[in-house]
Amino acid sequence: MTVYDAKNIEFSWKGITLTGTGDDHAYSISQEGASVKPYKGVQGEGLNIVNNQRIWKISRSFKVDSKSLPMLFEDCMNFVEDELVVRDINTGKDDIFSECMISSIEGEKDSSTRVVHWVALSRNSK
Repeated sequence: MTVYDAKNIEFSWKGITLTGTGDDHAYSISQEGASVKPYKGVQGEGLNIVNNQRIWKISRSFKVDSKSLPMLFEDCMNFVEDELVVRDINTGKDDIFSECMISSIEGEKDSSTRVVHWVALSRNSK
């Protein structure tokens, strides 16, 4: 039986594999907004339509001495939009977030890590 290892998750931003993740290797992926919206037509017909207002939120912690962090700060300040790939080496699956940008980087001044937050419009072209 293979044990799932949370350290085997790679983030690739702008084609560059990010290094220097936090000691806990914490990351999160969530979706804001429902996938579909119920809709009632003029003649009373009901259907579900795709919710184009939903967004994906992705977060990952990085050590303050990470070689990737300065590039991430710069991309956050310049509103760089690119593709974020989250690669799960345990399962061999990739999640590709398109139309993605860094929304914020947060952390206390004296803390040893910073948390980078991305927002994306689509996941795996959906």
